[in-house]
Amino acid sequence: MLIIITAYDLASFSESTRAEILENLRDNLARPLTRVPFTAPTFDDAYRDIHISNLEDITFKHMAKWMEGLPDHVRTGARIIAQHGPVIEASLLSEAGINVRQFQSATTRRTRALTGDSDAYFLGWNNWLDANDPHGKFAVSPITHQSLQRYFGLI
Repeated sequence: MLIIITAYDLASFSESTRAEILENLRDNLARPLTRVPFTAPTFDDAYRDIHISNLEDITFKHMAKWMEGLPDHVRTGARIIAQHGPVIEASLLSEAGINVRQFQSATTRRTRALTGDSDAYFLGWNNWLDANDPHGKFAVSPITHQSLQRYFGLI
């Protein structure tokens, strides 16, 4: 929970309440941070044959906005990527009943709307013939993958 107290608010409290708030604030600021920051992941060998030009990084800060109002099949696909990615076999989506073309189109539209970049992509891919190609892969950027994992509570 986040509570914001302005200087005006603080002045309206009793002296004992102000003292208690300021003491608590002082104690919290003196305490070392125990939260370990997330390190930025990087592209690894799994991306070797993936087209990643214009692949967008969706940070955790923007992931909730990206997810807002998505159809269930797109949300399900994003969760599959979070669980099995950042590079997945496209067949994982098909096996979950997701039309890969519709998924790719929906994620591209959402990413472009969020970023304002008409060349941005949520997914990278390798060369494959059609939705039934067993070698077909999709990938999100390492940062987007980490954001998805955090969004779905997997890390």
